[in-house]
Amino acid sequence: MDTLRHSEDEQADMLGWHVDSVVRCGLAGTVFFAWTDEWFTGGQEITDWAFGLVNRAREPKKAFFTLREKLGQNDAALPHRDLPQTPFVSVIVCSFNGAKTLAACLDSLGKLSYPNYEVLLVDDGSRDNTAEIAARYPQVRYIQQANHGLSHARNTGAASARGEVFAYTDSDCMVDSDWLFYLIGTLLSGAYAGVGGPNVSPPARNWIQACVAAAPGGPSHVLLTDVVAEHIPGCNMAWYRWAFETVGGFDVEYRKAGDDVDFCWRMQQAGHEIAFSPTAIVWHHRRFTLSAFRRQQEGYGEAESMLRFKHLIYFGPTGSAKWRGQIYGTPRFSWFINRPIIYHGIFGEGFFQSIYPTPQSEIAAYLSSIEWFALAVFLFGLGVFVPALRIVPYLMFGGALCVAMSYMLRARIEPRFDTIPARLLVAFLALAQPLVRGWSRYFTWLLFKRTPRAVIRAHEDPPAGSDYRGLLGERVYWSEEGKDRHPLLASIFTLLDAEGWRYSTDTGWKEWDVQIYGNFWWSIVLQTVTEYHGGAKCLTRARLRHRFVTTTIVANLIVLALLIYRQLNTTGLNLWLLVPYAIFLVFLVLRARRLKRRVAELIDVAADRAGLRRIARRTAHRKEAGRESAATVG
Repeated sequence: MDTLRHSEDEQADMLGWHVDSVVRCGLAGTVFFAWTDEWFTGGQEITDWAFGLVNRAREPKKAFFTLREKLGQNDAALPHRDLPQTPFVSVIVCSFNGAKTLAACLDSLGKLSYPNYEVLLVDDGSRDNTAEIAARYPQVRYIQQANHGLSHARNTGAASARGEVFAYTDSDCMVDSDWLFYLIGTLLSGAYAGVGGPNVSPPARNWIQACVAAAPGGPSHVLLTDVVAEHIPGCNMAWYRWAFETVGGFDVEYRKAGDDVDFCWRMQQAGHEIAFSPTAIVWHHRRFTLSAFRRQQEGYGEAESMLRFKHLIYFGPTGSAKWRGQIYGTPRFSWFINRPIIYHGIFGEGFFQSIYPTPQSEIAAYLSSIEWFALAVFLFGLGVFVPALRIVPYLMFGGALCVAMSYMLRARIEPRFDTIPARLLVAFLALAQPLVRGWSRYFTWLLFKRTPRAVIRAHEDPPAGSDYRGLLGERVYWSEEGKDRHPLLASIFTLLDAEGWRYSTDTGWKEWDVQIYGNFWWSIVLQTVTEYHGGAKCLTRARLRHRFVTTTIVANLIVLALLIYRQLNTTGLNLWLLVPYAIFLVFLVLRARRLKRRVAELIDVAADRAGLRRIARRTAHRKEAGRESAATVG
């Protein structure tokens, strides 16, 4: 600020809050325009500006003393500015066989600059020397439990915590000394329920770990804006206790991964906002071996499939998550197609010229997906019979290879490990990672999408004085106590959970209320509606419909393709080829009817427990006619 046009008090005040902002935001540093008012441009002295901290006679201005007070007498890091509040924070570390990195994690937590916190270590049934290492840190509250999975461990830590805020990290992490200072500072800066920050790979111990750190598929944050996140990784997150309790904690179904994604989505569905603090840094070790990296990606694929059951609206048809925000990481294929855009201004004279990154390429995602490779394999097999198609799978694989090569060229590998073998390994990992993750996602989806056979084979005990006869496609229920479809749906969910059915509920974008996954061939969708017949009289209809599943569609397409190919390469009409297919169709119909009958039984029992009485469709029609007659008379 120029002290010819402004007072020295204004300059001192402005530079004071500027330094405070730099510290609060965790910037690497700042630059002051001039030390003295005596300065030159092009050999000419500038006399009509006075930006310096001292005047031309080298006499300090008021800003000099303000900065000396704030910056201190040495070149050390800037001292912290006091936070408006320092709520008590419970730092919860979850570990399973994490002894290899646990000591470094606990050491870093003991050096935090935040004044008001505790540390809890939850041992999720480790079989290594985790307990022995924990005993060296008496200030850490050690909690041991049987191996129930990551989500259960996070909830165990929260149940034992005393803090107003729960901060989570993992045993393979080392936190920055100012981690909590910046997390809590950001959390207090707005109406946020939680906050997260970046996780950065520390220096690798070997060239394999360096390549894994540079490969795609690591945990990362997803940002909606510079300060609002859609997802924050579980190794670097903090939540208010009240927000944690509002959504019921972490879902224990997620044992390996996916718990943080589910938690963030549920938090946003409850109407809360998640903050992001770019300077609340956690150093997160990447996997040390290729086999560990493979297991990690398999776990991520499994978690994606499990998340799809619960949050269907967030996933595309292939099972990949659809994020609204920006995923931070190395963008694939940008080296070949879309380079960053630089704003130069008109005739290259724009001030503060900036680089604007282009969105991540969707083409790269398609070319490296498991669906792309599956199509290539299918066309390769088809090329045996159709020579014109033989070149296509090679071109498809070439496209996928270009994606991997693009990633290899842009990957950031630590200089001491940046060799040709390391670059080639990164290319291989970029090619294999989406395949491993996609295979695990599909395998888990098909496995978990099927209700156990014993559940389907079982039968419900019919309510007293009733049976299960009647049309399976529609069930009708009557109540004179004002009970509509909501008690029925609640009773259905209770029964489905108790018996072990697999199902998904309406997300607000579906035309059905519940989708019940049956066998490998069929699923059932349930729609309910209630008609109000005056007073407390309610007529509720439940409609059941079959739905093909992926295996049914694929099996039929394969059989039909073989039949068509056989017919094209023979003379005459071979009707006998249709006999096996007809038998297969009869099998599908019988399985569908059996599943629908079983679900209809369950709904009848659920309705009885909810206080609804099943009636025949003829009775329902008479009640409708009676209501219309009453309306006409009225």
